[in-house]
Amino acid sequence: MSAGVGYSLGPLTIDQVDFVHQVGRSVLLAAARGQVNLNLLDRQELANRGYDKDGLWVGFKRARELYEGEQA
Repeated sequence: MSAGVGYSLGPLTIDQVDFVHQVGRSVLLAAARGQVNLNLLDRQELANRGYDKDGLWVGFKRARELYEGEQA
């Protein structure tokens, strides 16, 4: 896909968002319908990896505390 076609990339390159092609249709549809909160899923994944919102390693416990109670 060429630049400027399809995605609003913001600060990311097309290579950084190319993973979206691997996401199943059912997940994309659920997200489009608001049935799945991809922002919340992202925060949970960052906490599981021990990172804060700046991508800094803070450890698993601290990361869970940072994201605790967030909804979207």
